[in-house]
Amino acid sequence: MIRPNSKPTIQKYGHRFWALYDGQQLVCVTVYKRGALEVARRLWPKIYEPTIQSTLREHRHEPSAAHSALVPDEGS
Repeated sequence: MIRPNSKPTIQKYGHRFWALYDGQQLVCVTVYKRGALEVARRLWPKIYEPTIQSTLREHRHEPSAAHSALVPDEGS
């Protein structure tokens, strides 16, 4: 059970993965840190919303041609 007043943390999990913890309890393991941040944002929106925004600004990049082919334009 997620504790609403707890302080979740995200830490490396092995060499390739990221773990989201609620105190000492493991909540989930993701391949990408961004995935762990998204899970945290959904479970603890008041805590993680500012973290998500700053992380997205830090990791902003241009989408690849393959990504552009799979994702339709917002205007269409």
